[in-house]
Amino acid sequence: MVNINIKIPDELHKKLKLEAIQSDTTLKQLIIQKIKEKTKGR
Repeated sequence: MVNINIKIPDELHKKLKLEAIQSDTTLKQLIIQKIKEKTKGR
């Protein structure tokens, strides 16, 4: 596994964190899921 460090706006972090909480998952897992969905079929 590779580490990637990125800076994101505070507001985006808050939105993603809230979505993770509502989905009963971690922020890390939510971001991985979103990347997989976005790159599916490429």
